Amino acid sequence: MEGVWQVPLRADHRARLAESLRNLLAASPGCNKRQLLTSLRAVGWTELTTTDVNSVLYEHCDTFEKDDSTPPRWMLKSSVRSSSGVICATPAASRHPDLYAGPPPRPWQEEALEAWQTAGRRGVVEAVTGTGKTAVGVLAAADALARGLRVVVVVPGRDLLDQWYLTLLSDLPRSRTGRLGDGHHESLADFEVLVATVQSACRLHLLPARNEGLLIADEVHHYGAEVYSRALQKDFSERLGLTATYERTDDGITRHLRPYFAPNSSPGNGEAEIVAGCDYERGLAEGILSRFRVALVGVDFRAGERESYQELDETARKARADLINRFGCQPEPYGEFMREVNVLSEGGFDDSRATRCARRYLNAFSKRRALLADCSRKLDALEVLGPLFVQTNRALVFTETVESAERAAARVRRTGVAAHPYTSRLDREERKTRLHEFRRGKLQVLAAPRVLDEGVDVPEADLGVILAASHSRRQMVQRMGRIIRPSADGRPATFVVLYVRGTSEDPDTGAHEAFLEQIVGVADEVVKFPEGVMGPELWEWYGGG
Repeated sequence: MEGVWQVPLRADHRARLAESLRNLLAASPGCNKRQLLTSLRAVGWTELTTTDVNSVLYEHCDTFEKDDSTPPRWMLKSSVRSSSGVICATPAASRHPDLYAGPPPRPWQEEALEAWQTAGRRGVVEAVTGTGKTAVGVLAAADALARGLRVVVVVPGRDLLDQWYLTLLSDLPRSRTGRLGDGHHESLADFEVLVATVQSACRLHLLPARNEGLLIADEVHHYGAEVYSRALQKDFSERLGLTATYERTDDGITRHLRPYFAPNSSPGNGEAEIVAGCDYERGLAEGILSRFRVALVGVDFRAGERESYQELDETARKARADLINRFGCQPEPYGEFMREVNVLSEGGFDDSRATRCARRYLNAFSKRRALLADCSRKLDALEVLGPLFVQTNRALVFTETVESAERAAARVRRTGVAAHPYTSRLDREERKTRLHEFRRGKLQVLAAPRVLDEGVDVPEADLGVILAASHSRRQMVQRMGRIIRPSADGRPATFVVLYVRGTSEDPDTGAHEAFLEQIVGVADEVVKFPEGVMGPELWEWYGGG
């Protein structure tokens, strides 16, 4: 078990570190955080982490600037210095219309809005969950309304419909805001701002004739799907997409999103439509996100489960090979492969063997995923994690299915902790009640399948347990964002990923590679517990943080 818990830098150390960084970049501009850390350690800063370096670089944005590399390369810009020689920040003057009555924007939100405006008011803002991407949309709406445009916010579901509506009422109180969808039938004929579900936006023409408009597409990755792309209506001259992770497993970004959000100067020529955003590094550096640790905890199948998994895995592998080699399914991207398999499974083709093969693959794939998600020793591990649930303020357990969420909540309750499932089987009022009880502390743990991944305003939690791992970086980033929001008592967040060893969700076989690459450089620790290590070792590690 590797990893060292780092104590935050004191204020006097931060000032000294800023000066050291200034000297290093004056001599060697264009260094990334890892190169800077190596140089700093060589001159005596032996206890630093890249998180510390990033924090000071972003804190002194009047002195340091970065390029668009990954990770960014840093250099000096014109410094603002006091007579004592201490680097001072210069606050930016407010540049927002009088219509805007929301909280003061964060620096990254100001920069994202300005970058979007510079790109002709077209583009996508990608910002990690919890950093405040909605505020960029509200600022863009205020900007459009001040210039006489109408505004539509398209959302993927009714929970976000209500959240956006309430936010706009609060932050743009002088504007008339309406809703379309989920029983509401308002329009831009009577309102200046309209929040619409994507289903309604696909069916109805939204912008009245002889009006200019801004379309804000929240969770924009959804609208790369063929049917939802119809919501991206061409008569909106200004277009803003918002997402935590701008990716899809099919070609929907290339086919639908990139042409729609490309800057006016280059429609369809391949120019990047991502204009700005906020990643983990910046969110941590500016105190928007909580510092966090990740524990990777492996369990084993029981004998019968292992045999079943191997049989299902072999069936799925053979069927996939046949679908690609014999029946012409496109192997990549994976989303496109699954789309073609689903079409084949519906039948109606001359060659019935292709339909049978597609159905065989989907059946084995579904059962294999359910077996991993409901592995009995993962549920046993939840009881072992009992001391963690007792110590935490609030915790979320992420599962694959409704049934596994119900079983997980029951296991956690055995440890004496108040836990309930949060699933689609609850009606709307029941779900609101569960979230209210969770916020008040009457419930300490919520166990949920994908219903909590996005689009729900979840109260802060500082412990997250992944019972069903996801191969989607987007889903893992969404789940992380539920946990690493700063808590009232300042405690760091902890993320525990349970996986079955030797399967498709084992990090040793490449699982979570894209996600782990993104967080390794910013997490205080990413620890993989050795085989057989559980219980006291994990409790001690958690308590030490």
